[in-house]
Amino acid sequence: MSCGKSHLVPLPQVGDGSSTSRLADELSLSIHLGRMAPGQPLREVEIADAHNVSRTIVRAALQRLEAQGLAEITLNKGARVREPDAVAVEDMIELHVQLATLAARNAARRATPEQVAMMGQFAGLMEHVAEDGGAADEFQHLRIGFARALFEAAGPILAERLRTAAPVTPFHARAMDDLRTREGQTEAARHARDVLKAVESRTPEAAAAAAERMLRRHAERTIITRVKQLA
Repeated sequence: MSCGKSHLVPLPQVGDGSSTSRLADELSLSIHLGRMAPGQPLREVEIADAHNVSRTIVRAALQRLEAQGLAEITLNKGARVREPDAVAVEDMIELHVQLATLAARNAARRATPEQVAMMGQFAGLMEHVAEDGGAADEFQHLRIGFARALFEAAGPILAERLRTAAPVTPFHARAMDDLRTREGQTEAARHARDVLKAVESRTPEAAAAAAERMLRRHAERTIITRVKQLA
């Protein structure tokens, strides 16, 4: 039974804090959380009005989403949320795994007490939501927060490069399926806790291995299954 409290705590900031960066982050979160489906149009005027920003900022934000693999922009047709691309998915998964393991390895070497505490906050909330039988989008929000905290703990220069390079596989609704059960949430939370423990104990290879298990579990349970359906 849910405790009735929201666990949507603020996420670590991505980008330079500009209006473009904030808007791109808000839109990407909407996609990650399944609020915007693959193929859905991303209309400049509607987004500008909804977020009280100029169309220039919207265009710049959409270009960032395109670079992240979340949107596609077609001349004279506008932008839309990217449709699944079965051909590229396996490479995207592998790249994301490698970047996450690099982040974990370096976090175990470099994370400050404050950064470890931030990771611990998200890991603890994930466990609480799992115990509480919380909503899938709430749990996904916390997973994103944990991943951002992990990248941040890798060091400022590497963190920025990781955020820029990390691909996003656009199977958003399917990616949530495994988080709709208490069992799925509990297992995902346990993997995050394993990464945190390795970072806390300053064991880089153990942290990298735990991060790889965390990412591959997600792929095996959600993304790869969906790719087979699309093939």
